[in-house]
Amino acid sequence: MPTYEYECRKCNKKFTVVQSITAHGTTKVACPKCKSAQVQQRISLFTTKTTRKS
Repeated sequence: MPTYEYECRKCNKKFTVVQSITAHGTTKVACPKCKSAQVQQRISLFTTKTTRKS
């Protein structure tokens, strides 16, 4: 499952959320520290894993 990174606009806490791709667009995310819904998704790097050898 993909991992999404967020930052709370209220308390500036950075946190990650593991969600399915379908849940990502429909589920509201809240800050785990202050419970605020004022969160912004951060741009982050990702890696892919393939079964083929390069």
